[in-house]
Amino acid sequence: MDGYAFFYRHYITVREDGVITDGWSSGASPERDTADAVCVRDRGGYQFRLFPDGEENPALYDRDGVPLFKWNGERAVPRTEQETEAERAAVPAPPPTEIDRLRADVDFLAAMGGIDL
Repeated sequence: MDGYAFFYRHYITVREDGVITDGWSSGASPERDTADAVCVRDRGGYQFRLFPDGEENPALYDRDGVPLFKWNGERAVPRTEQETEAERAAVPAPPPTEIDRLRADVDFLAAMGGIDL
């Protein structure tokens, strides 16, 4: 009997390419819309688990915001290093900060005046 007095469903959302973008439990988030979600476990505990004996509320993204898992149609599997690196390479560089723009202006003006900084 899975060791739980009450059972909760565990869901994921998946992009068109199978990449897992979110995961939750009906225990912690009973109001969440599950219309486009995949139920990965129908007799789980209160906290979400991507894998039956896996950690509670696992990280689904790495520190750079790249998703770590994909859905193969039957279960969650880790993405390959090639898949995560390809996605990381496709992420656009962040726009320059105000400080970056100011520094570029100062460097430009200094160069125009023949000043080495």
